[in-house]
Amino acid sequence: MSRKKSYRPPQSGSISTNPSGSIRAQYSLPGGKRLTKSFRTKREAEAWLREIGNQVTLGMDSLNHSKLVSEFVSEWLVRKKLTVKPKTLFDYTRYCERFIVPILGELKIREIKLPTVNAFYARLIQDGATVEIIRHTHRVLFAIFADAVRQGYLLTNPAQYADVPAKEQNPEKIKIFSAAEYETFIQATHSSNFGVLYRLAISTGMRQGELLGLTWRNVELERGEIRVIQQLSRYGQSGSRFEFAPLKTAYSKRTLKISAELTEMLQQHARSQQEYSKFMGSKWQENDLLFTSTIGTPLDQRNMQRDFDKMLKSFGLPKLRFHDLRHNTASTMIARGFSIVQISRYLGHSSPNITLEIYAHLIPGGFEDLNQPLEKASRPNHDNFPAI
Repeated sequence: MSRKKSYRPPQSGSISTNPSGSIRAQYSLPGGKRLTKSFRTKREAEAWLREIGNQVTLGMDSLNHSKLVSEFVSEWLVRKKLTVKPKTLFDYTRYCERFIVPILGELKIREIKLPTVNAFYARLIQDGATVEIIRHTHRVLFAIFADAVRQGYLLTNPAQYADVPAKEQNPEKIKIFSAAEYETFIQATHSSNFGVLYRLAISTGMRQGELLGLTWRNVELERGEIRVIQQLSRYGQSGSRFEFAPLKTAYSKRTLKISAELTEMLQQHARSQQEYSKFMGSKWQENDLLFTSTIGTPLDQRNMQRDFDKMLKSFGLPKLRFHDLRHNTASTMIARGFSIVQISRYLGHSSPNITLEIYAHLIPGGFEDLNQPLEKASRPNHDNFPAI
């Protein structure tokens, strides 16, 4: 079967159909060298030809340089330092140093093709990397090669059509307290130094970073309101450094109503913190935070997690992640008939679709043991649901 040809003007290259049905694009570079590549669709082939044409127009010859991946990654990280937050830069650096440079670093960047990228991900899977790690690595690698295209070291991004493992969908990872376990948890918080933090977490569904970054100036005790406007973000070796960072999305900024009981608990917490800070004197570092270390600095979540795990074990409760307290808030709201839109706004999701994706498996049923109020005082209701 002959190849069906459909020529374009010489300056733009040509497109033809292979016997297999795939689309073949060809471009003639100055000097006579030809580039040929096959695509699934004509649109992809046309985009490739336009991109090469732009590179040639700009005078960027991406075929003759000898830049190594490791060299380009180092330069890329230096540029990123000027445009991203410290935690983001730390994450980029970690994935580059741990995965990308050790495996791809000695290759010339112009040698990287789609099969190279697919083989790289296959190697990560073979080495035991999780799907989440591979997907994060892919995002970093894609950004690196996109910059290489902009810089003229590559004609196209070889990671664009890579075979990336699909995101794991495992609703069973979400753990929800039964009604009896919920009541036990509420009682258990009275024995913990961080009991107020845990009660606030399970009653409002605030994220851990939002809770640890919460300041007193954003708490209106007279009105029983909390304004969520920032989060504590840790990075560096073992989370040794921190910053107060913007929220996860613009929709995460919200005002939450809290119950009279929680308001009273926070008032008592404020009085206790003031007394303790006076006792510590010059050792106390004032940061206006609700939840702090013993000297007023941001609370180390590792210390909190140890206390959280110990408390659950001591009271015979199932082992949960701290983030599961947020899921408990959502499940309680679902059980009481709140709409997905209301729950999305309350939790600070960027879209109700995200809320539905996470909690759809909870909606049909499975709440027979939650028919009775779990904690009436902290229960969100339609009357005090905040307008965000």
